[in-house]
Amino acid sequence: MPQPKAPENLNELVRSLQQAMDRLGDGKLDLAGLELCTEQARAVYERLVVLRHKAREVAVAATRIAPPAPAAAPASTADAEPTIRLDTRPDGITPHQTSLIDAIAESEQHAMVQAAAPAPKAAKAKPAEKPVSVADKMEHAPVADLRKAIALSQKFWFVAELFGNDRKRYEEAIDTLNAMGGLPEAEAYYHKEVVAKLPKPPGDEVAATFKELLQRRYS
Repeated sequence: MPQPKAPENLNELVRSLQQAMDRLGDGKLDLAGLELCTEQARAVYERLVVLRHKAREVAVAATRIAPPAPAAAPASTADAEPTIRLDTRPDGITPHQTSLIDAIAESEQHAMVQAAAPAPKAAKAKPAEKPVSVADKMEHAPVADLRKAIALSQKFWFVAELFGNDRKRYEEAIDTLNAMGGLPEAEAYYHKEVVAKLPKPPGDEVAATFKELLQRRYS
């Protein structure tokens, strides 16, 4: 028996997922229903990932075009009442933080102690190496098929940002890029058939992610 297909609309996904959770709470959700609930939860997550990418790009664009804030008018010295601060720390420094004066005094005391003690032989420090995890290696490993390397959330992202929500053109482009003879040919096709047909240049993050997949395909 074929498994029911998850709805495409996000609101329908959430509504269907909530109904499944109600049945689960009543003890009426069978194995097939639980598998469908799992697929729907994954679909909701992937849609939210795409929305997060778009929200980030909008936020970055807003910070680039935001006008500078007007300078605040200086406070009148006649109306201000003088205050006396016994703490030498600057404003905003909590008691658990070290002020500039405390840091200078501490460094001077440390210098005096160091001058009195015999100087040890300098040991050549080795730069700390960041351990490379299996996930890091897999993320940049070569791939034999772009379709298998592109996650479902990335597919929604690419279709929306690079192909104007035209899924058919996306599928044709992926098939063509998979059959290229090398990276220069694939990048030339990407710039001519993908970027050049967009109404405006794509976002930096989505473009870098797609080009990195091309590099992994032909590395």
